[in-house]
Amino acid sequence: MALTEKELLAHFEAETIPCATILEELDVLSADGKEPRALEWAERLKNVLTDRKLIDDAIKTCEWLAIKQNASPVEAQRDLLHILGSSRKEKKFIGPSFEKASSIEEAFSRLWHLRSIKKGMLCYNSTWGFGIVSRVDAFYQKIEIEFEKKGDHEFAFSYAAEALEALADDHLLAIRHNDPEKFATMLKEDPAEIIRITLRSYGNLPIQIIQEHFVPDLIADEVAWKKFWAAARKALKADAMVDIPTKRSEPICLREKALVYDEEWFAIFKANTDIDSIFQKLEEIQAQKLEKLDDYMTEAIADRLAFIIRGAGYRKPEWSAHAVVRAEALGVKPANTDLPDLLNALSKRFELFDKLTAKLLGPFLVQVLAATEDSAETMIQHIPKMGTSAIGAAISALIDAGQSENIATCFSASCRTRHCSPSMLVWLHRNLDQAQEWKLLTPVDLTFQTLEAVEKDFTGEALRAQNTLRDRLEDVEFLHAALDAMSDSQRRDFMRRISESPAWGKLDRQSLQAKIIKHRPELHEVVLRKNSTTVIEKKPRITSERSYQAKKDQFERVIKVEIPENSKELELARSYGDLRENAEFKYAKERQGLLSQHAAELQTALDTVKATEFAGFPSDVAGIATGVELDYADGSKETYYILGEWDQDEKLHIISCEAGMAKALMGATAGDKIMVPTVSGTDTEVTIAAVTPLPENIKTWIKG
Repeated sequence: MALTEKELLAHFEAETIPCATILEELDVLSADGKEPRALEWAERLKNVLTDRKLIDDAIKTCEWLAIKQNASPVEAQRDLLHILGSSRKEKKFIGPSFEKASSIEEAFSRLWHLRSIKKGMLCYNSTWGFGIVSRVDAFYQKIEIEFEKKGDHEFAFSYAAEALEALADDHLLAIRHNDPEKFATMLKEDPAEIIRITLRSYGNLPIQIIQEHFVPDLIADEVAWKKFWAAARKALKADAMVDIPTKRSEPICLREKALVYDEEWFAIFKANTDIDSIFQKLEEIQAQKLEKLDDYMTEAIADRLAFIIRGAGYRKPEWSAHAVVRAEALGVKPANTDLPDLLNALSKRFELFDKLTAKLLGPFLVQVLAATEDSAETMIQHIPKMGTSAIGAAISALIDAGQSENIATCFSASCRTRHCSPSMLVWLHRNLDQAQEWKLLTPVDLTFQTLEAVEKDFTGEALRAQNTLRDRLEDVEFLHAALDAMSDSQRRDFMRRISESPAWGKLDRQSLQAKIIKHRPELHEVVLRKNSTTVIEKKPRITSERSYQAKKDQFERVIKVEIPENSKELELARSYGDLRENAEFKYAKERQGLLSQHAAELQTALDTVKATEFAGFPSDVAGIATGVELDYADGSKETYYILGEWDQDEKLHIISCEAGMAKALMGATAGDKIMVPTVSGTDTEVTIAAVTPLPENIKTWIKG
């Protein structure tokens, strides 16, 4: 029933007038078509509250009336001045509250906010940060605040009304201020709850904005932040009240009610066509650790897994690899997919190994090795082409599959010919005990091969591995151990090569030399002798006509075949419509960038390296365009033919002038005794039996 006048008068006579209840009943009365009566009674309520000096309730009633009557700011302010009576301090809040307000609702909101500000209150401003109110000066209409980072500052009432946030006790910054020890413990032990508090404090925010709130005020630096967020994200993924989006630019949301993985949820999931979002939802499902998947769940998951695999095609093998890992973890087979055939095809795409995260790569490789008989052999053949993380995961999976001997054979061949990739060398450095067990090479030879690797030109994963190797050579502990393991002649050769190496700039080289000399002072002589010699002009880079043509053919194929084919695919994909959800267009666009980069790298190589038949090169000393016959102490013999940068043929004993063996032989003449690298990994002394011109079969090979 609607409020009656008798009931209203009874409320007025009560010891405590129930203002909120009366206003609710007046809302009902107004909705029943009796708005004039509701407005009249609200005026009576306002006057009674004003007379009894119940200021807060009187202002609430004034606000109700102003909104209902669509009153002007002037009318509302006049009523407020009457309500506040002789309180000069309270009246000072009215003008600033209405000054810049765009509506009556906003004006009253600003008024309530200003009236709530008291000395000692915790507050926050987006520019000045966290602070504590130290004084409220009503006469000058200013609020003085002691800010945590910037000291004292005064805000005018009009600015404070819109830009100063009062912090409740459960706000993130209030918790930190009121109980710093508790906050520090939560930051360390319950990062997920800290993120929930942050969202409750500031609203739903993208992760970049959350990070700005934390670094450096709450967390020291980005390294500590990454560790904190990784722990928080892991826990939040399993929280049905939190929604973490795929894109970092989208806000993390606290849900009003817990997410339910019911038929409606899975129907929406099955209609999802965004690959990144599908993977996120699959991870979300896995995090729930559901005891049993219902038929509608299994059907939806199988359908989306198949959708990913179809969309991946040849361009995105890492998507297919990710899908089969999720399929195994969830116990669901992708619809209409022959998994053994798919895994067999993926096992031959070694480049995808470097595109998978460490979390996905291990399980994927285990599935590959279990799927096909020849997958282990294929994977081992790919090792020299893998990046650092891929090699580590692959070798671990292969060892578990009983392939230790075959891995050792692969590494042994690369170590013997000094063709270990930078990533292989990084693995050897990190697994010295295993390298010793497989008898691959000594620590001394590993050091020299590492030095050779940092002097070459690499890109992509190989470049990242090369940087790791350079850091390794500059590490004092490793450097001292390596020098101690070398013979005197090896140490002098190492110092000489460091002094001549193009891998370091002047200052970095001097720093490295200083580390070596501090441990081995006698090597200072090598540096002095090097500095006193005349700098030799860098020789031009050359290769055989055969190798140059092969590189040129590769370049022309990219320019004339692969890029035009990609352009056609791009136009076809564009014709499918909406580019935002067009997977084919995305693949073709990414492929376009990779092909352009590859073409540029090939063009640079062809411009800087010159083709030659090696005619007219001297053959009195070992060098480019010579054959060198070696006699070993055990009576064995070997012959090597040294050619240009890109030249190599193991069967014909052709080696590149950049190979370690070639560098050791350079400048030697018949009868010289020199140190050269060996299969066992140690340098050994050999006698140069002869230095000869190139034979006819090598000249034929050069011409292609």
